[in-house]
This record gives sequence, structure tokens and C-alpha cells, in this order.
Amino acid sequence: MNRLFALFILAAATVASAIWAQSFAQSQGKAERRDAIFLRFPEMAQRYWENPETNAASHKVVAVPMPRQCTFLYADSYSKGQMSEREVQELAVSNCNRKLSELGPLGENYSVDCRCQVVISNEQYVVPRNTLPTEAFGPVSIFYRDPTGNVARLNGLARYGALIGRDRSVTFRVDNPRGEQVCEGTFTNDSPATGRYSMSCFGGKFTSNGTYQSKTGSPNDHIIARGHTGQGQPVAMVIGLPAQLAGGLYGGI
Repeated sequence: MNRLFALFILAAATVASAIWAQSFAQSQGKAERRDAIFLRFPEMAQRYWENPETNAASHKVVAVPMPRQCTFLYADSYSKGQMSEREVQELAVSNCNRKLSELGPLGENYSVDCRCQVVISNEQYVVPRNTLPTEAFGPVSIFYRDPTGNVARLNGLARYGALIGRDRSVTFRVDNPRGEQVCEGTFTNDSPATGRYSMSCFGGKFTSNGTYQSKTGSPNDHIIARGHTGQGQPVAMVIGLPAQLAGGLYGGI
């Protein structure tokens, strides 16, 4: 009898825990079409809110690398057939982790443990809203030639509050791997995917001006900016790719 009573208490506690967890997830707030995460990824927003097939799915899930969307990628998944919400969540996290692993290690840009997790499930936030960034974050590498002609590199994290390509002018900053601000600058768009930039680093000791281009798709959406220092030396800045990948593609300047 005591054993049966104990099993009953355990089952009741498990159900109560599940109900509490669901209630907690819902308490994080309802997702909206104009939320920052959807503005940053318009293709995902179109699928999540507008596409008739995916919008009507029984379960809709978004997963991103955390903390604070530590690199600029995402995975959205939608139920097919009799898929449960948990199965769709697992699929989104798996797809997100695959994209993250394809980028390679982020340790040269920042020291956080960047891992994918579900942030929105069935139009409800399942993480506290204040854990998501109000700014866009992404790894950055700046390649330039020093006065002797050797290639130097600065790795870190770029952050910018507006939408590059939509807003006329977007300010950005670059932090080194220790989280110290080392550069600040401005992107000015001439079209949705191209424009001009200006940047000042190390208290004005290093400046650069030039043009930028937004690239989508493989290996990841990223920005490549090319210009020159005040002394006429070439500069390349890559936002959105880890240092190793950025160096392999653009490190030759």
C-alpha cells in the first residue's frame, strides 16, 4: 500500500512539474511578427507568419545559438504529419547545431559556450525575453596591412542595433575577445545588399573607409567590407564568420 501511495505521489508530482514547465514557458510572452528576431531574419519570418503551408503547421519552432544569439544563424522547423511539439523542437535544435558546427570554432572571437536551444515554440517564447539580444551579434575579423606590409588581424564580436540594408545608417561596435570595445563605425546603405562604411579603432589610431556587401547562404550569411586605412593600406572586415573561416576566405585581403 505504501509503495502504491508513493508511486501515486511521484506520478502526481511529475504531472504537476510538466504543467508548471508549460506554464513557465508560456509566461515568457507571445512572439510577434515585428519582434527583433524576425526582423533580423526576414526569410524565417515569412515562413513562420505568412507562408500558408508552414504558418498552418500544428507546431512551429525557432532555435538559435545562445547565450544572446552568439552567432548570426537560426533554424526554424515545422511539424509534418503527426509530429509532436517535442519532435519539432529536437529537429530545430539539431539543424541549428549542424549549422553551428559547419561554421567551425568561435573561440578566437569570444569565449562564451555557444550552443543552440529553442527560443520560440508555437508562437510562445520559452526563454526569458531579456536573454535575447536587442542588438544583432556576430563574430568579426578585421584584416589589415601594417606599415611594414605584413597582414595583421583583429578578432572579436560585432554588434549593431539596426538592420543593415533596411535602415539608411547603422552604427556598429567591435569588442575584442575580452569584451573590451576597440572599434566603432557606421554602415550607410546604397542598396539592400551594398553600401559604404567608416570605422575608427583604438581611440582613432586606426581608421578605415570603404564599401561593404551582404552575402547570403553558404557558408553563412555574412558581411564583407573592403577599404583602406588613412595611410592607404588595404583593410577587409568580415562579420558573421568565425575567425578561422573568415581568414581562409578573406585573410589575404
